[in-house]
Amino acid sequence: MALPLGVVLLVAATAVHPSREDVMNHTAVFREYAERSDWIAIHFTQWVAGLVFFGGLVALYFAMLGKGEGPSPLARFGLAAMILTAAAIAMLQAVDGVALKWAVDAWAKAPADQEPAALSAAMGLRWTEYALQSYSNILLGLTLVFFGLALAFGHAYARWPGWLAAASGVAWVVHGVMVSYVGLFDSAPRLVALVLLAAWAFVMAVHMWPRGHGAAAPRAAAPRGPATA
Repeated sequence: MALPLGVVLLVAATAVHPSREDVMNHTAVFREYAERSDWIAIHFTQWVAGLVFFGGLVALYFAMLGKGEGPSPLARFGLAAMILTAAAIAMLQAVDGVALKWAVDAWAKAPADQEPAALSAAMGLRWTEYALQSYSNILLGLTLVFFGLALAFGHAYARWPGWLAAASGVAWVVHGVMVSYVGLFDSAPRLVALVLLAAWAFVMAVHMWPRGHGAAAPRAAAPRGPATA
């Protein structure tokens, strides 16, 4: 349940995220951010959504382990990449969701002679956000590629959903690299990555759902007492 729930929470939080202004028009965007009292709560929700989704990946890892064949080296790499991704996303949400909010609020309230300095401080955090966005997207992509290939070349579950995850991962990596050079923007690879990620999360939820407990194991025969004459 954690895989699709994480996607649903992320979509819900992103839907209420401020997005009227051009994301690269920094002064307009900063004023929009300063006007929102729910900014921190939105980013906490996005962070929780990521943690829930990663919990689903941990469940997938141990479910593969329980299938008898054990997780492949690809799945182990995926688990390691997921830990790095979770750390990167936590840093991203701390910078974007808390530090940047304080900075834009200070800029919006600053006297005229202090506005340039306050804006420079906010821009420094914005550029840090670009870096964290780039690396967290690339790490998320690698996580999905590793898990996807582990499914595609393994026998724990149907193989075709693994290719969905791997394709989503490649798209995340491409978008993450583009962010490093362009900044924040809605790219075609990001849209593809999101659609494939959502599809894969729901497909895997169906594949991983328990199908029943099977036949009960036969009970051991009760020990016999001593024979009586």
